Amino acid sequence: MLHRLYISGYKQFTRCRPAPFTRRSNAIQVRPYASYRRFNNSQSSTNIYQYYLSLLTSRKAMYIGGGLLGFYLFNLHEAPFTHRLRFIWIPFWIETKIGDYSYRQIMSQYGSMILPHSNPLYGRITTIMNKLLATAIANDEDQTQKRHLQQLHWEINIIQNDKLPPNAFILPNGKIFIFSSILPICENDDGLATVLSHELSHQLAQHSSEQLSSQPIYMFLSAVLYSLTGVSWFNDLLINGLFTMPASREMETEADHIGCELLAKSCFNPDQSIKFWERMGQEEQRLTRQMGGGGAANSVLGQWFSTHPATTKRIHDIQEWLPKLREMRESSGCYEYGRFHDFSANYFKKY
Repeated sequence: MLHRLYISGYKQFTRCRPAPFTRRSNAIQVRPYASYRRFNNSQSSTNIYQYYLSLLTSRKAMYIGGGLLGFYLFNLHEAPFTHRLRFIWIPFWIETKIGDYSYRQIMSQYGSMILPHSNPLYGRITTIMNKLLATAIANDEDQTQKRHLQQLHWEINIIQNDKLPPNAFILPNGKIFIFSSILPICENDDGLATVLSHELSHQLAQHSSEQLSSQPIYMFLSAVLYSLTGVSWFNDLLINGLFTMPASREMETEADHIGCELLAKSCFNPDQSIKFWERMGQEEQRLTRQMGGGGAANSVLGQWFSTHPATTKRIHDIQEWLPKLREMRESSGCYEYGRFHDFSANYFKKY
């Protein structure tokens, strides 16, 4: 609890003289000049609200707010394929630098587990990635992003450790990491293409830059909420539940959509995507049982604060997209002789 010392009648105190002795008492009679007042929660909250109200209604705040609004509107960009508007102000070169930093961290952690590039798996994954990249670059209408993708130093790294959870990701600098534990779930090239096209779609949609661009906004909201409530964990819970996690799930669904179109145009079988996610769902259930999880309440709460949509939802979404995906595959000439000359580009020179 905060305390504050209030000095009342300061000027009177500086002018006053000590009271004289009296015959009735030997005590010295001095005028009291100081008292303690305790702030209660209502007074503190009222003062904070009044401060924010005066701050928001000031002319300087209006100028700053107008400038920030203009900056926000100027940096609204349309996402590829889904065409939704999102706020991105991080340029490609910063995105690449962040990818370089993450790459060094991952290599320091998993570098000793990476399979040598002479392993036959690299040739298989390289062939799939070359097709996906050729299709992505050919269909990219953003010339700046197209040049950026072509100039990246693409690299594949397979982390050999079957005890780690199944995972794969692509850093913004073009470095690809695949955990060996996901390979049995992929089962075939179409399953691998499902995973790799999804991860590549995150880069095509600049989801990393989108998340980084939103961080200052979330930090500002967290600081304001903390000044009002004084409870950091509740503020983090609120921001994650209302903003961060829903945005992450939206990006994952968008990457699923873009990835499915990408693999269909690259002549992979989109029907196999459903089978991959069914196998992934079975693996998730196995891991949940292994960790002692389960229960309807935990499932609902877990999905609310999850960064990824439920596997059942992903399967349902792909089933709805399948008719269009099959048409895309047929219109891409995948059944025509000599179609694969479009995939002759090699973005992994050293493999």
